[in-house]
Amino acid sequence: MKCGKPVDYRYGEHTADVLIQAYGCTLEEAFKNAAIALAELTYHTEKVEPRYAKEITIDYNDLEGLLFRWIDELLFLFDTEKFAISREIVLNLGKNDVYYIKAVLYGEPYDIEKHGFTGLIVKAMTFHMMEIRQIDDYWMLQYVVDV
Repeated sequence: MKCGKPVDYRYGEHTADVLIQAYGCTLEEAFKNAAIALAELTYHTEKVEPRYAKEITIDYNDLEGLLFRWIDELLFLFDTEKFAISREIVLNLGKNDVYYIKAVLYGEPYDIEKHGFTGLIVKAMTFHMMEIRQIDDYWMLQYVVDV
């Protein structure tokens, strides 16, 4: 059928990534805010009650690798257990031979009716454009996730 359409379909450029910058007065606070920012892409963390606790211990040789493993572990918890994190996170970050995080995440099973859906499903963490730096009296963590 003839009409004014140019073609039946067209593929356009689309970026399937989201860049996140998380800030904190301390490195620990920045890592906590990185976790909350990740969760907020999918649901409303302020609606999550801290009913259950999940302990996480991770380590890595450098801070960039530690950030990657931190976000990757949070994605794993949501993907496999549908564990929605609340804004209540107890996090200890330190360094012995390697950097480590010992954290307790508080939350509950994800419920779309209660927690909502903010529009994105995060598929994976990436090292693309990752940056961790101290700026004056605060820290900035930057990372990109694939959605």
